[in-house]
Amino acid sequence: MFCFNALNVKYGFIKNVIVLFSMKNRIVMFIVLIFVISIFVFFYFFNSIEVQTGVQTGNQVTNLVIKSPAIKITKYKGIWMPFLRETRNALHDIERLKLDGINIVAIGVKVCRDKGFYVCEDENEIKNSINEFHKNGIKTFLILNPAHPESGIKPHSKETSTKQLLDELTPLVLKWALIAEDYDIEMFCPVNEPQLLSYKTKNVSIWAQEILPGIKEKFHGKIAFEVQGAKENIYNLTGYDYVADGGLTCTSDIVEHPEWIEQLINEELLNLKKAYSGNKYLLFNAGAFTGPDYYWWEPIAAENMKNNPQGWPTDFFTVSFDSQADFYDLFFDKTWNEVNGYFIPVYKGWEYRNKPAEKIIRKWFHRE
Repeated sequence: MFCFNALNVKYGFIKNVIVLFSMKNRIVMFIVLIFVISIFVFFYFFNSIEVQTGVQTGNQVTNLVIKSPAIKITKYKGIWMPFLRETRNALHDIERLKLDGINIVAIGVKVCRDKGFYVCEDENEIKNSINEFHKNGIKTFLILNPAHPESGIKPHSKETSTKQLLDELTPLVLKWALIAEDYDIEMFCPVNEPQLLSYKTKNVSIWAQEILPGIKEKFHGKIAFEVQGAKENIYNLTGYDYVADGGLTCTSDIVEHPEWIEQLINEELLNLKKAYSGNKYLLFNAGAFTGPDYYWWEPIAAENMKNNPQGWPTDFFTVSFDSQADFYDLFFDKTWNEVNGYFIPVYKGWEYRNKPAEKIIRKWFHRE
């Protein structure tokens, strides 16, 4: 009997220990579970805040895509922002841009070349900037931009006499065509100022046709091709939706001889229609330089104009604030009914903000 009772006590004790141990395990497991859930909730909440702050977290990775605003556009009224400097400025000026009548922005993807081409600014910030413009009701136009002094390209060099640089750029173009699709971009252009990569028009024509099927496979929006002067650069752009004609620049002639500037505008429009009769037109990067900064290889600032072979005066391309306004008024008057849109330059020395041209641009961009 004693042995039996002792056995019962022994096994009863063991049973109680097992129950107690199981309860203790459950409590531990419950605490661990609460801890894991808390961590998950924290990181989810943190990431949600990070995505929503757009400008403040521009260089953070985000999978959020904000679709292009569902607005009807009969004429593109945009600005051209070659680099993130201009994009950041615009993001902090969105309300005034909307007051200007801006319905689209052209975002440059800064491209450099070492052993190959690569994007030399923050890709995540570019993507988040696209989202921010979309969130604020402004459509986007994406264009790869090698037109800057850090690009590693030497214009009119031996390698730019061939198609080599254009072919090297192709994988990057196709990568960003897919990004343009994923981020619901309104319009995509493979390269800004292609003549810098090959000064022979035949090479650019061949490349433009070779790359088009690949772009269309990845991107289903509108496709443009930038032409830096319709008279000098005539390419085969069959299949492209728009020709973005760039390079039209006001000169100091507008003060004493505005009729010469009017003739310049009319001739550029005539050349565009003659060279690209099967396309629609965008006037891209047309403007008036007011200084004091200057831009890359162009003979704009007085420092770049010294000993120029044309014999132009050093201030030939520099105009006053009032002359800039006069140019835009004349420019829109002569082209408004002939083209499908505009992209006004807002980089160094070309900005219109807080100048008389601001009122002129606003007046025309609010015209129906």
